[in-house]
Amino acid sequence: MLALPLIGLMVLGVHGEHHFNTLPYYTESGTTETFSELVQRVKPFTLTSHHGAPFDSKTLDGKVWIAAFFATDAPHVAQVTKQLLWPNFRYRDESDVTTVCFTLNAVHDTPEVLAKYVERNTRYNGFDGKWQFLTGEQAEIDAIIGESFMIERDPADPDNIATLWLVDSKGYLRGVYHAASEDAIKDAVEDIALLQKEMDEAAYAKKKRAEDLADRPPLPVLGPAGHTVPPFAFLDSDSVEFSHHDCSGQLRVIDFFFTTCPTICPIMSSQMARLQTGIEAKGLDGAVRLISHSVDPEHDTPSQLKAYGERLGQDPAVWKLLTGKKEDLYDLARNGYFLTAIESDTAAGGIFHSDIFALVDRSGRIRGYYDGTDTKEVDQLLEAVEQLWALNE
Repeated sequence: MLALPLIGLMVLGVHGEHHFNTLPYYTESGTTETFSELVQRVKPFTLTSHHGAPFDSKTLDGKVWIAAFFATDAPHVAQVTKQLLWPNFRYRDESDVTTVCFTLNAVHDTPEVLAKYVERNTRYNGFDGKWQFLTGEQAEIDAIIGESFMIERDPADPDNIATLWLVDSKGYLRGVYHAASEDAIKDAVEDIALLQKEMDEAAYAKKKRAEDLADRPPLPVLGPAGHTVPPFAFLDSDSVEFSHHDCSGQLRVIDFFFTTCPTICPIMSSQMARLQTGIEAKGLDGAVRLISHSVDPEHDTPSQLKAYGERLGQDPAVWKLLTGKKEDLYDLARNGYFLTAIESDTAAGGIFHSDIFALVDRSGRIRGYYDGTDTKEVDQLLEAVEQLWALNE
């Protein structure tokens, strides 16, 4: 009999209840109907597919998928396979629904072994790629299972994981099921339909907005040819690392500031707070990330940033305040965004920095500079954000 991991039973429950025809989100402490920064999202990963090719998690963007965790030589492989066959068959011709299995025995489950497994179980599918079975370094797979899917494994039987997760098109966990329960699998099939409805409604709204914006000239790509913002990793106001991975696939608006700035920063921060309100009002939270980097990290500790953000009504799910090593922050400003950040004896507060909000697209390209102290320009920035979002740039 498949065992359900402790976290699935004690914290998350076998299956979240439906409320108002929607599915809950999952956090480390349980379920929530409200989207927030605590909502669990699958972190980016690259493993090896059953075809022996690299499989990037970006491949799953825009798709609803069921995640399962087992080895093809496990005693319960037939049972879990039987459960996965039903949703796979039900959505066999739909390109936006996928099954993804992570092996628990990478030594045994080579791509050749996994390819035979997938071929046996997908003969009725409308096209290739509906069912992915991933292998790679076992330590990396184990980290994904624990960190992205919050699964606590039984040390006495670590390869017996009965948890199945439903992941939405943006990578958020939306349903959890026991692989040995036929009723749970029926729930999963129904829940996939609910997520498809969400996607259809969002796609329709986006299409209509794109039609409204179609006549606007495209936004320029700024900076040297081929330039993209480089990778970064800093601490947020909760002392948690926030990196380029955490805003993968999102549009970004960034600025540089410091909390004790006596001149332009209070204006810039109030404008960023206004931009946050506009993004949430347009339903773009989750698609857009606001990021403010401190240029005075010695003073702007995470706790200082937290207090500053609370005064401004900062929503950490939309707007991040970051600190870190001064040399890294200054280098990112100058060489990543081509903005100014220098210490100056003549500048108020001892630091001279740009008053610019930079708009960055999903590919990491700079698409616009806007005066962060000017209300009209910030309004134009919000329109540009919506344009990039609606036109999929």
